[in-house]
Formats: sequence, structure tokens, C-alpha cells
Amino acid sequence: MIDSLKALLADWKETRSITLAFLNELSDTDLDTPLPRKVLNTIRLQAYELTLFQRDVVDALGTDSLAYEEEYKYVNMPTQGIIQKMTELDAQFENVLESLTGNEIMNYYGDKRNVHQIISMMIGHESMHIGQIIAFCYATGITIPNSIIEPMALEG
Repeated sequence: MIDSLKALLADWKETRSITLAFLNELSDTDLDTPLPRKVLNTIRLQAYELTLFQRDVVDALGTDSLAYEEEYKYVNMPTQGIIQKMTELDAQFENVLESLTGNEIMNYYGDKRNVHQIISMMIGHESMHIGQIIAFCYATGITIPNSIIEPMALEG
């Protein structure tokens, strides 16, 4: 794997570890607490949506176009099912990165983006959800796990 993709993979793994910490350390009650958001209104649904987005990106890497499902269907998958799906997608992602040169260009809604931009977008998407989850935890009184508080320098 080329060095720039190794660096993005390392960033991805660090970002994903935060999502996994929420899933592993929050109770089902916390994961299903209603959040002030219209559709993805629980942490569980936000985590599930992350698997759908990652699947689309992983499926598209090495092709010439990134396309999303016309309409995602959100389901309340059990926590271990989401974790298993994330683990599988992470392995597929790493495997695909091994075959890339770093010069791949993809069509993203009519714009040409290189593979580094696409992966960076996936990391940014996950980070955005983590930020929402943290804000929703504060807003709804869900205790943020210590494994997230310290590395992210949160107030608890």
C-alpha cells in the first residue's frame, strides 16, 4: 500500500475506534435514546447509517464513479450486528486500498475527485456523526464513555 493511503487508513482506524467505543460502551437504552434529529434520531441509527455510507464508498473504490443508494433503508440492527458489519467493511476497505495506486479518479456527482479525496470524505462523514453523537449525549444526558472523553479532551 502506498504511504499516503497508509496514512489515510491510520486516520480512518482512529476515527472508527471512537464510533466503536460508543457502540461497545453505551447501553442499549443509551443507543436508542431519542435524539433531536428527524431521521437518524438515535445513536444506533447513526451508527447503522455509517455502515451504509462506508459500504457505498468501499464498493466504489477502484471504479470510476461513487454512487449512493437511491434511498437508504434505516433499520435498528443489534449492536453486535453493527459492530460486525463495521469490522467486515473495515477489512474490505483495507483490502481494496492494497490494490490502489493513489492515482484513481472518480466521478462524484459530476465532479472528478481522486481516491484520497473520497477517503478523506469518508473520514469526515464519520467524524461529523461522532460530533453529533457527542453533542446529543450532552443534550440528552447520556454519559460519554471515559475511553472517548480523554483522547478527545471532552468535559465529560
